[in-house]
Amino acid sequence: MENKTNKSKSITNFIIAMLGSSRNPRAFRMIMKEREFSQYKKESIQVALSRLNKKGYVNNSNNEWSLTKEGKIFLNKTSPFNYIVSNFNKNSPINTIVSFDIPETNRVSRNWVRNQLKIFNYKMLQQSLWLGPGPLPTNFIKRLNELKIRENIKIFPIKKKI
Repeated sequence: MENKTNKSKSITNFIIAMLGSSRNPRAFRMIMKEREFSQYKKESIQVALSRLNKKGYVNNSNNEWSLTKEGKIFLNKTSPFNYIVSNFNKNSPINTIVSFDIPETNRVSRNWVRNQLKIFNYKMLQQSLWLGPGPLPTNFIKRLNELKIRENIKIFPIKKKI
């Protein structure tokens, strides 16, 4: 039962974070299909969205889901695996490389980092090598420290060629 509760919680957190990041519905659906979220049935995601709607966290108008004021408050609750809203837009310059080596025994943290980087609009070059906008938000770095995985992550700024 606990595993089912954790899955439901991760779907909820991910949905709230994605909607809070002002992603368009197409990007939202594409990311939901990736990685560990591909293990969830479409119906499970719809149920999670329905529950979030009943709680007043999300709103559906014209078949597009959006985050409500209450949803933003929910998003800011302090759970270490809640996702951080992206402050990058899709046109943000690509100027950062993130590399990480998080042990298999810490799979939850590793998956959280991957999903968080997707929310920040990073693109995967390899499983643990990502390219995207920067600098990364300070609350992301703080969260890495809280999760005790900061030492497993290297962040490299990219400088333009002269």
